[in-house]
Amino acid sequence: MRSVLLAAALIVAPAAALADGLSYTYADLRYFVTDGDDLSVNQQGGALSGSFAIDSTFFVAGDASFGYSDGFNGGHFKTITTSLRGGAHYPVTDAMDVVGTAGALFADVSGNGADDNDIGYRTEAGLRLALTPQVEVGAFYSYQSIFSNDTSAFNGELQYHITESISAIASATNGRNADLYTVGARYRFE
Repeated sequence: MRSVLLAAALIVAPAAALADGLSYTYADLRYFVTDGDDLSVNQQGGALSGSFAIDSTFFVAGDASFGYSDGFNGGHFKTITTSLRGGAHYPVTDAMDVVGTAGALFADVSGNGADDNDIGYRTEAGLRLALTPQVEVGAFYSYQSIFSNDTSAFNGELQYHITESISAIASATNGRNADLYTVGARYRFE
């Protein structure tokens, strides 16, 4: 009987802890590294991103990143990217949301005496799931078009909620031209 009660408590705990649903008002600070497939050039840098819930369904999200790489044709290059997107989420259960975003993407790439920038777009759709009150996972598919290049990627994300407001976060993205790995922290304002 005790094991049945324990199992029931583990099933109900995420729903009870997430009575207000998953948070869409937060800021992230992350360190990232890339593993480029085509050019065999790895880049590292930092990214700041955030989201603001407009109401119970809609939110706006944005991010900015700076990356740097040595060893590209004997020199180095840097990238600066920013995006601004609108998004919506729909709760499938108390602990799982379907999420989608779409918006503008800006990138500037410079190095070895060259400089190029472009404006494109990015879309993303996926699921966020609270496995327990402390552990959240996400799986997303993204598509972007910039520099006359269309790319898609799959992203997996893991959050560990240290407190109600602070989480450790890590992600891995597998794209057609490069893989991206991040580690960092998230602060939730709700």
